[in-house]
Amino acid sequence: MSHSNRSTALAAMLCATAVQFFIAQAIVQLGWTTPFSLRENFISDLGNTTCGPYPLDSAMYVCSPWHAWMNASFVLFGAQIIAGTILFFRSAPFSLARTLGWALIFLAGPGVILVGLYPENESIELHRLGAALNFVCGNLGMAVLGVAIRTVEPWRRIWTFTTITGIVGAVSTVLFVEEIFLGLGIGGMERLAAYPLPIWMIVVGVWWLRGLSTSDAAHST
Repeated sequence: MSHSNRSTALAAMLCATAVQFFIAQAIVQLGWTTPFSLRENFISDLGNTTCGPYPLDSAMYVCSPWHAWMNASFVLFGAQIIAGTILFFRSAPFSLARTLGWALIFLAGPGVILVGLYPENESIELHRLGAALNFVCGNLGMAVLGVAIRTVEPWRRIWTFTTITGIVGAVSTVLFVEEIFLGLGIGGMERLAAYPLPIWMIVVGVWWLRGLSTSDAAHST
């Protein structure tokens, strides 16, 4: 395997294993002794480090005994975004649009790390900054990158998926900020804004790994 293929394979593995972000949420939810609602609870409630009403003037009671695992998952996911974008960057010929797309996705990484390092109840300003970087930069990055790779092999095979995923996330972010929840609840709309990037990473990672595996098998025969 060439150096380029090794870098791409590592990037694909980092993206595919972003599934840990969803696994962590499912596990940490099990630690709750009060009901956890995908419709009413924020993802960040899973990383909240105290038990009590949150926000303080809210009737919503938050208590996440396994919050450390969720915050560690946020940090790990952010690192996966950063490393994955750096390693994938050279997988397509240079262009300003592709560079912009990868750069925006890259910025989502530090954002997610901030979310994990500064839980919502400890530093809401830094937490919100991290969430904004993730939602805005990650989703816009996918939309820009999708259009920019539409003529590049083999990326062009998933340019439509990439673009649509980014647009869905970006529109959902606007609706979330404007408090338009379309019957999904605040938690449901937040997830529509937050989940496109990890889903895209997992799909792209698995797709690349399958392609590399097929290519290596063909070269060995």
